[in-house]
Amino acid sequence: MRLCGEDVDRLRNEADPRRRRLLALGLLTARLAEHDIEPVLVGGGALEFYTAGGYATHDMDLALAHGPEVDAAFAALGFRKEGRFWYHADLELLFEAPAPAGLPGEDAPRTEISVDGLRVVVIGVEDLLLDRLRAWVHWNSDEDGRWTRRLAHLYAHRLDWRYLRQRTNEIPEEREALQQVAREARRS
Repeated sequence: MRLCGEDVDRLRNEADPRRRRLLALGLLTARLAEHDIEPVLVGGGALEFYTAGGYATHDMDLALAHGPEVDAAFAALGFRKEGRFWYHADLELLFEAPAPAGLPGEDAPRTEISVDGLRVVVIGVEDLLLDRLRAWVHWNSDEDGRWTRRLAHLYAHRLDWRYLRQRTNEIPEEREALQQVAREARRS
């Protein structure tokens, strides 16, 4: 897929910053599909998506392979690379690839959405919940504890609780935190 000025204009004309970030990711995903590279939205951007903006971020964290194809795809959209960051000052867009492709839970379900006909892939809500739960348990991050609870509350009806139990079973602190969150989600 060859990106043209029209694609960049779509980004420039999008007033909603959250939607602009997703649209940029959709354009990037389309460009990288030619190379069988699939960026996956993780971190705060995924949390913002699943909470419909309840959590706000200004950057997009991606699980993404590194290489010349990725650099070329970002450059085609007018991004400048600085370390593991890609920045577009005019559009106020910042992407970071803190996680390589091949995330834990790679075989877990993911969420795919369409933004103006462009495909965007988001880490599965279960793996995002696990990420926040682990930050809560291991880093004593109360904020991540709140977001773990919020995700469990919002998605209690569709979470794969069996998968979550399997992924936390080996570490007692994680297992106990998940049990607590599950009890709270059932009560609400």
